[in-house]
Formats: sequence, C-alpha cells, structure tokens
Amino acid sequence: MIKDKILIGALIGLLADVLKLMTNYILYLLGYTKVVFWQIVATLFLHKEYLHNTSAYFIGGVADLIFTSLLGIIFVHVIYLWGSRYLWIKGLAYGLVVWVSAFGLFISRIAEEKLPQDPNGVVVTIIAHIVFGLSLAYFTRALKQDRVIPVIKYK
Repeated sequence: MIKDKILIGALIGLLADVLKLMTNYILYLLGYTKVVFWQIVATLFLHKEYLHNTSAYFIGGVADLIFTSLLGIIFVHVIYLWGSRYLWIKGLAYGLVVWVSAFGLFISRIAEEKLPQDPNGVVVTIIAHIVFGLSLAYFTRALKQDRVIPVIKYK
C-alpha cells in the first residue's frame, strides 16, 4: 500500500481523469459535444487556428494530466483532514466545485471566444466532472486510502 499522500493523490487524480476523459469522448462520439477536453484546455495556451491540430491535443493533454494530478493530491489531503465519512458525497461535491471553479470561472471565459460550445457541450462537461468526482472517491476507496486516512470523531 502506498502511504505517500502526494504520490497516491496524483495516481488517484490520473485514474479519475481517465474516466472523465472516457465520458467526454463517448459523449463526443455520440454527438453531444463538438470538442474534447484536451481541446478546451489547449485554449489556455493556443490561438483559435491551432485548436484542431495534433499539437493542441498534446498541449491540452499534458496540462490536463498535470492539473488532475494536482486535483487528486488536494482531494486526498481534504479527505485526510476531514475524514472519509460520506466519501461519495465529498467526491461528487469536489467534482462539481472543480467544474464551477476551474471550468466555469476560468477556462470557459477563454474557451468561449476560441472554441464556442452549445448548451449540450456544457452539460457534457458537467457530467464528466461528476464522473471525475465520483471516480476520485472510488479510487480513494479501491486503493484503500480511506483506511490510512484518520477519521475525525465528532461529538
């Protein structure tokens, strides 16, 4: 069992990101959105004319993987501090807070000018972040990190 919270948090973040990206890609293939996450993330770094190139997927992918590793580290520390009770609800809430803060407040402002989305595309991002949050909870439990995390007893 891995006991290093930074390493396990990064791993949990990456595993949860795989499920988030799978959700996004499946909904992309089904026609619910016209873009994938790595294109959206690439809007932070590239001009509009480059967002459909292979380099945009690579740049967006690297940034997404780094950011989700960081989000996994933060999640593990949050659970460490506040306990693993109601882990699924905490995971769901965390995923939605990430959607509102990272996507809603920052990325969407930049991406909207370069890569406009219709309402269905935005709903896809919400669904994917719900999957991300629940996946963080799942992998935290599956990797038995909820057992090495002390549970704070409330009176």
